[in-house]
Amino acid sequence: MIRDILVNLAQGTDKDVARDFAASLAASFGAHLTGLTVAYEIDVPPFYMGALPTDFIDAQVLENQAAADKAAQGFTAAATAAGVTHDVRTLTASLGVAASTFADMSRLFDITVVGQPDPDRPGPEEVIAETVLIESGRAVLIVPYVQTKPFTPDRAVVAWDGSRAAARALAEALPLLHRTKDVEIFRVTRHEEDEDTAGQEVARHLARHGVAAKVRRLPVSSGEPIAAAILNEVSDQGADFVVMGGYGHSRLRELVMGGVTREILATMTVPVLMAH
Repeated sequence: MIRDILVNLAQGTDKDVARDFAASLAASFGAHLTGLTVAYEIDVPPFYMGALPTDFIDAQVLENQAAADKAAQGFTAAATAAGVTHDVRTLTASLGVAASTFADMSRLFDITVVGQPDPDRPGPEEVIAETVLIESGRAVLIVPYVQTKPFTPDRAVVAWDGSRAAARALAEALPLLHRTKDVEIFRVTRHEEDEDTAGQEVARHLARHGVAAKVRRLPVSSGEPIAAAILNEVSDQGADFVVMGGYGHSRLRELVMGGVTREILATMTVPVLMAH
């Protein structure tokens, strides 16, 4: 069951889709909701510090703190309106430290909700989302910046490739799938198969958890992008959310995501539950 939810709070916008979706998710499960708001520190290389006026730095610090406070107030209002128990935590840190701290926090929550980066409004969401996905070890639910609906468990697509990450995502998604009316296991394969035994095994496993699922397999040629096939299936099925593994690794603190994962994160139109 989902009893404890963490959400990263966006700043500079009155419409925080991750916050609102997390509130509806918490209301559906009767879960406690925790929001994290960050007063971002100014990350200036030492050799530039002397060139910046002290009053400019002080003003920026105050502005960032005000943005964090406003996000906290918006969270409190949204959680109260949703009728869920809640608390808000405030962190003062650089983006890198904030992302790592958020990932550490998420290990003690059942699910973490973050917003998809909006290409028209650059912000910390991309770093936050990738860090928590790769470092937390728990389920991460990414909400698209165009999301308008609350949590709606009518239809779900489980993108299954047999990987460790896909298995983690499936296990973490079970509480959501138990609430979902129509579950499809979607397999993208690079060649024809006589029988999709892998998909049927996933359906068997879900059935023993009381989740009925249908299986669909789509063979694609080597030149066709897998991410596009998944997103097309989501659109065709009118799915409300997707479950899939998130692939990536960290090298010299620069996150490098797998191609399918990165493409999904960039072009998703419905919430995606990922685990690594």
